[in-house]
Amino acid sequence: MKTRHRIPSIFNLSMVDVLCCALGCVILLWLLNFREAKRRAVAAGETNVLLTEARLDADEQRRQLGLIEAQLLEAQATRDKALLQLASLGKEKLQLTDDLDKARGRYLALSKELATLKADVSAAEDKLLRKTADFATLTRDRDKLTAQLEAQLKMLKEKEALALAAGRSADDLASRLKDNEAQAKKLQGLADQLPKLRDEAADYRAKLAVAESRLLMLDKDLGQQKLLVEQAKQAAENRFAGIALAGRRVVFVVDMSGSMDFVDEKTRDPEKWAAVRETLVKIARSLPALSKYQVILFADKAVFPLGNDDRWLEYDGKNSLERISQALAAVKPKGNTNIHAAMEAAFRFRADGLDTIYFFSDGLPNVGPGLPTDPTKTLRDIDRGELLGQYVRRTLRTTWNKPDPQRVRVNTIGFFYESPDLGAFLWALARENDGSFVGMSKP
Repeated sequence: MKTRHRIPSIFNLSMVDVLCCALGCVILLWLLNFREAKRRAVAAGETNVLLTEARLDADEQRRQLGLIEAQLLEAQATRDKALLQLASLGKEKLQLTDDLDKARGRYLALSKELATLKADVSAAEDKLLRKTADFATLTRDRDKLTAQLEAQLKMLKEKEALALAAGRSADDLASRLKDNEAQAKKLQGLADQLPKLRDEAADYRAKLAVAESRLLMLDKDLGQQKLLVEQAKQAAENRFAGIALAGRRVVFVVDMSGSMDFVDEKTRDPEKWAAVRETLVKIARSLPALSKYQVILFADKAVFPLGNDDRWLEYDGKNSLERISQALAAVKPKGNTNIHAAMEAAFRFRADGLDTIYFFSDGLPNVGPGLPTDPTKTLRDIDRGELLGQYVRRTLRTTWNKPDPQRVRVNTIGFFYESPDLGAFLWALARENDGSFVGMSKP
């Protein structure tokens, strides 16, 4: 096997700059995410306090409604008793008149209490509107507030039920007062006030219906925001060493040249090819939207270890992963490194929907098109690799992966590389094709 790597005699500061910049970006993103999470937690705590106060106000209003309803029933019983006494005991008319006056006074007192309750309900409605505005400013945290919004909706429905019960009680009281109008003319003024109470109750029910409609719309928006947040969270979790794991139609391009059994030129590593297989299976298992796939191995030429050459394979989870693992376990790495042949085979799938390539390698190309045609010119291995690599990158830009309408994403994974030239090549290959690069250094 020919030597393909140059042992650097001078420390390469360019590569260090690139790695330092990448590390700085990762730390900055982590700090930004931490600060945003802290801000959300504080906002959620404040909103929870406001919701607790609103719930307490609603409970107090329901208690007052219950007291008023009991008082209305008591007044009705007093009035009925007075009417019975008026009909059966004419001699006690004066006493009955006094009782009716008392009932009238009690009803007026209850009317004042109803007016007070109306003002309290209006204040509660204003609080509800303010809280709705607060919810609009916390759209990113709506998934955490869904349960609390449902509690508010339930509370509003209970208020509506109480209002309907009060309206029915008022209607019943008006009907009875109308029947007894001939017997107790002094109660006429009280009966005249009942339509106003019904109108006020109807207005209150309408306001509650509007508030309920607004909360339902907010709940729907919360569901959509929650789905977007979950998708964003899932996308953030589906990463492998900095590579976003995405793709529906994916080709895995794997280097099986002889160097895949070596740590360096002289040191054999029987675990290296196994690590390559495990990494490929791990990435395939973690792709959330993978539907079709193909595996291409390359050395001097490109081959399809799973068969079905130049056609997609259907991804069916565990069975596909076992099939990939078994096929690669049966391979013995050997031969040269022809990256041009591998990429050419992979991009034949572009016309059939290819969107992502995962490229696994541990060395620069050493065979393929792109070398000078002068047979008398002798090239060093490192110069040969640089020329072949430049030719592959140029062909990707101008022919295979032109952005019309959209580039195929190429992610690169380098295994146990010891040469900065290899790292630079894989990094440039990924950057120029909208992908990411990760180097798996020697353990």
